Amino acid sequence: MSSNRKTQIVAQAGKQELFISRVFNAPPEVVFRAFSTPDLLEQFFAPAGTTVKFDVADFRSGGKYRYTQCDANGNALAAFSGVIHEVTSPERIIQTQEMEGLPQAGHVVLEAMHFERISDNQTKLTIHDVCMSVADRDAIIESGMASGLTAIFDQLDEVLNGI
Repeated sequence: MSSNRKTQIVAQAGKQELFISRVFNAPPEVVFRAFSTPDLLEQFFAPAGTTVKFDVADFRSGGKYRYTQCDANGNALAAFSGVIHEVTSPERIIQTQEMEGLPQAGHVVLEAMHFERISDNQTKLTIHDVCMSVADRDAIIESGMASGLTAIFDQLDEVLNGI
């Protein structure tokens, strides 16, 4: 089940925020479950050739998470952690995210994921990320985020097909 829709990323110059959107061929309850269930996230939330493993996965309002992205040989590439501020099924997840191991701590992103029903079997996911600075936001964009997200969302299409 392919969404056949492009991942859209909007980042206006000089702003600390960015918007990511994509339409998936599944109802909001199913797309929401994919983003709030660690076993499902581990199936799609890493670009090809890498894996994601959750060390902590308390997906509820007031919960927290931590996951490690590894290469094909199991070597850790990066670890991410955050606090889950709100989980409102199947409409919204609000959380923070921070990449561990950066030379300077405090590069936290506030992220709001909105799951909007377009039809009985289509959901528009909109992610609104707010970074601590314009430089942080620009560094995320320049890291290859667009191609990584597109690959992850393409993999999510396959996961949604099996749910």
